Amino acid sequence: MREWVIIVCGVAAVGKTVFSLKLAEKLGVEFIDLPDLVKEMKLYEYYDEASGEYVVDFRKVSGKLGSILKGRKTIIASIHPFKPRSIPVRLVVVLRLRPDILMRRLIERGYPEWKIAENMLAEIVDKPLYDTIRRFSRRKVIQIDVSNKNMDELVEEFYSVYVSSNLKSLNAKVDWINELEKTDIYSEILRFLAKY
Repeated sequence: MREWVIIVCGVAAVGKTVFSLKLAEKLGVEFIDLPDLVKEMKLYEYYDEASGEYVVDFRKVSGKLGSILKGRKTIIASIHPFKPRSIPVRLVVVLRLRPDILMRRLIERGYPEWKIAENMLAEIVDKPLYDTIRRFSRRKVIQIDVSNKNMDELVEEFYSVYVSSNLKSLNAKVDWINELEKTDIYSEILRFLAKY
């Protein structure tokens, strides 16, 4: 069996874990939630109290996953794009979510305002997509807009396109600034972000 990995990236609360878990089930492959693995195997340098996050040592993560994933086919959910050592990355999927929806989700999850602003700004300026393309090249990366979409239907659509090898047809064109300018919440979002 030849091992490979599909990495699902995006900012916090876009649906990486749900999408990845459902896709892994559909493909009959394993699923790893990277934040859980990092905590479980202590693949971090330290816990940053101010940000409420673990500072991840990606060399440790890459090495550990390289050995864990030998001979396996796996979907990995991760905020950060990274390459597991010696394991081919078949595809990187960047999930995108309209910033106003993202804001609501992060509020519901109890994120502090500064962290909400940080994630919204990253989403607005395409940071997850930029970082992923920089790490893997454009030909291995697709982005999917998950805004107001049913995750089960999205996974079914992805699966159909994946088995037909026509993934680029799913690649969304995302321009949140243009999209938000058409709404009545654009000014509210700008005022919120301006505080940080």
